[in-house]
Amino acid sequence: MALLGYILLVAGFMVGIYGEVRFLVVAYNRNLWWFFGCLFVPLVAWVFLCLNLKATIKPFGVSLLGLVLAGLGCWMSGVIWPY
Repeated sequence: MALLGYILLVAGFMVGIYGEVRFLVVAYNRNLWWFFGCLFVPLVAWVFLCLNLKATIKPFGVSLLGLVLAGLGCWMSGVIWPY
């Protein structure tokens, strides 16, 4: 069971990173300032998501799916994050 958890954890991280890269590609295609804002300023990505929901919903969903997979894998493998 722990092996499957670790596999899901790694797969979730990879899917999440892919979704984030796709999100940044959409931001780069809009404007270079949106790209750097989404990359370095924390809340700009949420503003960009709300303003360009039609173009960013798929990358955001893929990133969210990766987060859920990683969380499920973390739970299944018994990984305890330090507090």
